[in-house]
Amino acid sequence: MTYHELTKEQRKVNGKVVKERYNVNKKTKLKHGIYKRYDLGSWAMEEGQYENGVKSGIWKIWQEEDRIFIEKDYDNNGVETPLIKKRFLRYPMVLVEERDSLPEGFVRMKLLFNDKCRLTSLEVAEGIDDEFNTKIADEYRRYARLCNKYEVPIEECVEKKDSLLIHFTNN
Repeated sequence: MTYHELTKEQRKVNGKVVKERYNVNKKTKLKHGIYKRYDLGSWAMEEGQYENGVKSGIWKIWQEEDRIFIEKDYDNNGVETPLIKKRFLRYPMVLVEERDSLPEGFVRMKLLFNDKCRLTSLEVAEGIDDEFNTKIADEYRRYARLCNKYEVPIEECVEKKDSLLIHFTNN
């Protein structure tokens, strides 16, 4: 039987005071189990799981400068693979919040990637209206930039697609 003690401490991370909450194996003194890090306003900044002192499984980490949660999948050796929720970036809630309802229709974008899968060109070929099309295109550019920054493959580049069609319905 393994016993754990709950530890809570405050320390500075990137110049901010944070609270951490995690279990420590009494025998090995290693972190083991659920880990959470919060700012002083109790906003979750990072959460995941430790297995005998090594990060394991899916971790959610708040990236302040990009205003997005990045998920990292850690293997049994603590090696990370970053993941970005594509749906969050492609279908931003701000579009719904700024309009009475989500418009019906589609946006078709022409995409061009270089050999390193960096988006070099994006053109809206067909869409709903200029304002909406611009927001969707800007969000896709942000998605592509963040994918490159966090080394997440861009699905359309990997699949060698030169266009993207997004359907919008009020269902």
